Amino acid sequence: MLSKEVDMNWLNFACLAVLARRPVGSSLRLALGYRGAMSDAVALHVDEDGFFCLVAPDTYRGFVDEDWELEQLLTHFAGQMNAESLFIAYPGPYDTNETVVVADGHGDAPVLRQAVGAVNVGPGGLWLTDYTQLTMAAQFDDEAPTASYAIRLPIAEGRHRVDLRQLDGVPRYVLTITPLADDGREPVSAVPWFS
Repeated sequence: MLSKEVDMNWLNFACLAVLARRPVGSSLRLALGYRGAMSDAVALHVDEDGFFCLVAPDTYRGFVDEDWELEQLLTHFAGQMNAESLFIAYPGPYDTNETVVVADGHGDAPVLRQAVGAVNVGPGGLWLTDYTQLTMAAQFDDEAPTASYAIRLPIAEGRHRVDLRQLDGVPRYVLTITPLADDGREPVSAVPWFS
C-alpha cells in the first residue's frame, strides 16, 4: 500500500495529465480510459451512507447546531446547494461504494434519474467528501467539510453545472461537470433523491 502522500501525488499527476488532454472550455474528461491508470483509492464513489457529495470549501458554511436534527441538516444542505457551495444527492443505501464515472455525457444508456446543481469553485477547489464529514462540520463550528481522505477534483475556478445521472446500464452513475455562465435553474428545496 502506498502512503497517502504518494497516492495524492499520483492523483495530482494523473489529473494534470487529464487536463493537458482536454480542450479549453470542454467538460471534465476523466472517463474510463483515463481512470484505468489510477488506483481504486482515488476512484469517485457513493459514500458508505449512500450519499454523493461535492463541496467547494471556500464558501461552504457547515455548522448547523451541536444537537442538529436530520430535518435541520437536510434543509441546511439544500440551502448550501442554492448557495452553490455544495452538490449532494442520495443514491441510497443499496448503492454504497458504487463507482461514479466522470465523463462528457451518459452515452446511450437510458437515464433512470438525474440530479442537477451548480457549484461556484474558488481557489480551495472542488472536493469529493462524504456525509459523515459533512455531519461533523454541521455539529462542530471548527470542523472542515473535507477530511484527509477527501479527493480534490481537477476543476478550474468559476461556476460549474454538476449533473449526476443514474443509468440503466454500466456504468451505473455518470457525473458531468461543465462550465456555467447562467443556467436560470430553480432553487432546490430538498436533497435530490432523498425521500
